[in-house]
Amino acid sequence: MGRRVRVIAAMTAHAMEFGASLDGIERWPAQRLEAYRLQRLQEIVERAAHEVPYYRSLWQAAGLRDLRIRSAADLERLPMVTKQDLIEAGRRGQRPARGRVGFSTRGTSGEPLLVWLDREEADAYVRPTERGFRWAGLGAGMRVLLMSPVWHRLAACEGHAVARLGARAAYFWGSMDPQSAGAFQDTLADLHPEFVTTTAPFLLSVLRSCAADGVPASRLFAATRAVVVVGLPLTPWLRQHLERELGVAVFERGGTQEGAALDECEAHAGPHIHEDVCHLEVVTPEGKAAGSGERGELVVTKLTPGSVFVRYSTGDIAAFLPGACACGRSFRRLKIYGRPESSVTVGGRNITAYDVRMCVDVDPELVGRNVLLVRPPAGADGALIIAIEGEPRGAAALEERLRGELGVAAVTIHWLGEVRVAWGFRQVVPHEELRLPPS
Repeated sequence: MGRRVRVIAAMTAHAMEFGASLDGIERWPAQRLEAYRLQRLQEIVERAAHEVPYYRSLWQAAGLRDLRIRSAADLERLPMVTKQDLIEAGRRGQRPARGRVGFSTRGTSGEPLLVWLDREEADAYVRPTERGFRWAGLGAGMRVLLMSPVWHRLAACEGHAVARLGARAAYFWGSMDPQSAGAFQDTLADLHPEFVTTTAPFLLSVLRSCAADGVPASRLFAATRAVVVVGLPLTPWLRQHLERELGVAVFERGGTQEGAALDECEAHAGPHIHEDVCHLEVVTPEGKAAGSGERGELVVTKLTPGSVFVRYSTGDIAAFLPGACACGRSFRRLKIYGRPESSVTVGGRNITAYDVRMCVDVDPELVGRNVLLVRPPAGADGALIIAIEGEPRGAAALEERLRGELGVAAVTIHWLGEVRVAWGFRQVVPHEELRLPPS
């Protein structure tokens, strides 16, 4: 049997493994899980070298002759690739792979990349979604309200996972724009769902809409047992705020079109990596593997059939979370803090919107408010500038926290009063776009 045939046979066998044999992988001993992940890395790199011209030419140009992966550290010898690299390769006809269904990465920054899936890969990614929903308490017969951007692969898997668990799914017919919050309230009142998936930014818009209408959000979520949110990393205080307002447990999940998949368990100690479908790295600006708790750039290698992503640099800012989770699962945990456009540089230090919200949300008067980082005009890199909805609350204490926690010398806060800014994924705006009043 030739090498190419062996690779295809291995991939086919792996696709068939996504059944009962992997159901308990989350509780495998660490050594067994590491051996499994190493085997998958070996197969993926071999497949890429023999079936994908883009990777073959990339690695040849880098002078790599020995592509054997004896440990996860060996993977670091391979050059990282970016979305723009793959877009340009696609224009030259060197696509990572093709499948039957295409999904756009238009939810990420920059130019969209079309990711193709075949049936085996789609099945592989439904399983982690099903697993994550089980962790959040979804069971047979439950009513589920899904608010899914269906152009996103992970979201498209949600309906299939709900069906596999024997639950009943309904989709909200609307957008994630704040103007749809009222219609979402009506849907909650009509459906009485026991399980809800949505984005954290939209959920905050719903809370604002409920307050404006004088309707307690907890009344609309009275039948709901869990809400699963994506799109905004939760601070501990924002989670507490959401759970207090809704009267419901909130679970955070995340991932990327290019292969990363993460879900939070019942311990609420940060999202677990579904390590049967992806191998994740966090890489420092120097190109080294980041230590536990150290931030860096998220790099993805997919472990499933379909489109090939080997050491794909997402641009997301992330960190592995230290220690073991209280739930006892073997899957490591990772927090994605934001995209490059959700951070600013002040005095040579990178500050994300999450970092600022950690200082804002600790104040009960401010938690849940929309906070924007403001990118200063060119040449004005001296101060951290933020804009906060509503009237000033604890301004002096907040400025002190921001200076102390973030290590910045100067802070400028613009309080927007009655000006409303739509909650969204983009948390940094140019100074001239926001047209800020005096601070």
